[in-house]
Amino acid sequence: MTGKGVTIDIGKRPEGSGNQKVEKDTKGYYYESGKVRVNLTDDWFPDPEGTYRKLTHSLKDGNIESIVHKGSALSGLTGLESHTSVSVLYWSSNYQNPLLIQLGNDENEYYTTSDGSTWTNANINTTTLKSKLDKENCTKNGAHIINLTEKSNGNYRCPNGCKTNIQVSYNSSYGGITFYQPTIGSNTFSVTSFKDGSNWQLGLPSLKSVSQIKVDWKASGETNPLLYFYHQSRPYRYFRRSSSDSNTWIEVSLANAHPNGQTPQIPLDLSKSSGITYDGGGSKINITVLRSHIGEGYYGYQYSLRGASFTVESVTHNGTLLTGISFQGTLISVSGYYYGGKNPTDQSNILLIEVVASGNSKYSYYQKKNKSSNEWTELDRSGKRLVDEALKVILINLKKLKETLDKLDQLEARLEKLNKKLNESHNTGVLAGSSVGTGLGGAGLGALAVWKGPALIARLITRL
Repeated sequence: MTGKGVTIDIGKRPEGSGNQKVEKDTKGYYYESGKVRVNLTDDWFPDPEGTYRKLTHSLKDGNIESIVHKGSALSGLTGLESHTSVSVLYWSSNYQNPLLIQLGNDENEYYTTSDGSTWTNANINTTTLKSKLDKENCTKNGAHIINLTEKSNGNYRCPNGCKTNIQVSYNSSYGGITFYQPTIGSNTFSVTSFKDGSNWQLGLPSLKSVSQIKVDWKASGETNPLLYFYHQSRPYRYFRRSSSDSNTWIEVSLANAHPNGQTPQIPLDLSKSSGITYDGGGSKINITVLRSHIGEGYYGYQYSLRGASFTVESVTHNGTLLTGISFQGTLISVSGYYYGGKNPTDQSNILLIEVVASGNSKYSYYQKKNKSSNEWTELDRSGKRLVDEALKVILINLKKLKETLDKLDQLEARLEKLNKKLNESHNTGVLAGSSVGTGLGGAGLGALAVWKGPALIARLITRL
């Protein structure tokens, strides 16, 4: 550390404009404070719902001197000089109001604010992080919780403790229809998440500025309720419970489309970031894709149903079927990790695949068995998730391995060319003091083939 004072601007983000704009190069997103580079990475929370976005500002040189937002310095954040990174959490639908600030990687050092300028340590840990974010989001962005057990006509208060009333209208026709609307005087309201009693509901997105949410509990005699909501000037979106006793929901394209009672089976294309659909029971539904920048030009793309379980029909990349990956049982998400360099949307150079099983959230990782094959092999790991620096190190080493194999390809091509010339001239004489025949001393190309096989890859990966 050189002692240079660095100012962290928590308003900056990858897609920002004006004063929020950042630069990008082969090492990813960054901005400069004075003459010091501040790297910017991001992730989503909770996984895989992605309700909140975590933006991390980190530096390899200098000391953090101050933190600013919208041009104003923030106070109350102590011990800045002892940290090399600052993370800020936003609601993924609003980047104007920071909800929490985290200093360094300490899971217990989160700060909150009531006025936007003075921050205090909130005594938050990993267990209470989501509930605190929900409360902050409720206060700062007016995003509330819909409790599906509230069916009586009248109002109920948001469970986050913000004292906001949510208007409820109930119609007993067709098994019961519940309407959730903003209170009188408001045209729209926002929603962080949904509960049914004490059970969180998965598969339903957070909503910004929605006019009405309607739950048709037994429409036309169906056993699974239909939930849909209305945005002004936008079409309805429809969701059905995956089963009568489930806390997960599946999006359907039409009100009369129903889940078939089975776990959705998804075809995944890891070269696409949008336009991937699955059969939702008479409807085609988009799969949610969340992109994150890991650092050093490496990017992750996560494919999920926002918490609802699914199975995988097939996995392709650029039209090629990928084999050797185990998709047994139901899954929560599948992620591809890539080196994009200066182009974050470049998904051509895939290095690693993550598979997350439902239930116990077991994490499995796969890399190519060899350079030219479309077969993948599992990395020998403990089942825990690869995150932050550990994930980045794996990706860096996989990229270096690929580059080494590319160089071996070039060397092999040169040797093949030389071998062809020697064969054509029927020359088995002495070259540079060594006997060279059609077999290149009995090894040559065959030896190179070994270097490009799974044995080398396995040895290199075990060192990571």
